[in-house]
Amino acid sequence: MELAQTSPIGAGCSHGPSWRTAGTDARRIRDALPVFAPWAQTPVDVLVREHRLCHASALVHPCLWSAELPFGSAIQLTDDINVTSPAFTMLQLASQVDLVDTILMASELCGSFAVYSPPRCVAKILQDLIEQNRLPIIGGWRPSLSNGMLTSLWSRPPLVQPFDLLEIAATSDSRRGCRRLQKAATLLMANAASPFEVQAALLMGLPRAQGGEGYAGLRLNEEVRLSSEAKLLAGRDRCYCDLYWDNGLDIECQSAQHHDNAESYISDADRTAALQLMGINVLPVTYGQLKDPRRFEALSHAVCRAHGMRWRPKTQKELEASQKLRDQVLVDWSLLPDLAFKRHG
Repeated sequence: MELAQTSPIGAGCSHGPSWRTAGTDARRIRDALPVFAPWAQTPVDVLVREHRLCHASALVHPCLWSAELPFGSAIQLTDDINVTSPAFTMLQLASQVDLVDTILMASELCGSFAVYSPPRCVAKILQDLIEQNRLPIIGGWRPSLSNGMLTSLWSRPPLVQPFDLLEIAATSDSRRGCRRLQKAATLLMANAASPFEVQAALLMGLPRAQGGEGYAGLRLNEEVRLSSEAKLLAGRDRCYCDLYWDNGLDIECQSAQHHDNAESYISDADRTAALQLMGINVLPVTYGQLKDPRRFEALSHAVCRAHGMRWRPKTQKELEASQKLRDQVLVDWSLLPDLAFKRHG
């Protein structure tokens, strides 16, 4: 890879089949890769407009899209190469996976997090910059650290909003994935800050017929402006509730990636005291409580009581839907979307 070799990252990460015998179009793609992804793995997905251009190889993987491209579906990279926008990419993914996996991936696009495990050569460069306190914040991307070490969790501004997904599905001339994406956009959990929040919100918020607990109306990372007294307790003027309902219930997702030292635990305690002073009932939740069916049922009972509702046992169909949803949602997030493709067949 000629241009990649001029970059220490590209030289360290180059791998895969040789491009020496590639055709003209493949070489143009090869030359563009160092601009945005010098460590990209092959084959590279390429959108083609005609079936006759669907010639798969070890270097490129053609994806046929014969309909007109929706407005805003591409972002110009070079004079003759575009990359698909996040919304249009999600539309294509929706045509290849089921509804729940579409919701999971769309929730990440509409959230303030990303799961990204860089190649070893890139991770080393990033870790060195972190230790030197020189890692630049580009486009709002910040790594989540654990004891000063890089993790796969990153924070960044949302890439799209639910209405962007609805719009691109409504304006597409193709029917592939449109209905599924439209439904996912109405069910997804926007503004999540981590996979754990998405998982907890789906299990709690989706209707029982779709496998959730049916506690509708929750919002993620709701801002709460604190009173003067609460400010003193929290040491800040506002807090954000992970899973929030308007009746004043806040479910806080206790994640090891965000609670890896005593200082963060103290901060959480101050924050909880401040929210309770504001009349908000704070219920801490761990991943273990979501993972274990019996513990999760006990958790659901607690949420039901906090909502002032009477518990209704699930029907057999609701129990089956609940188990199916849990199996799809409680997965290693880094395996998406490959896992979704495999499950969909």
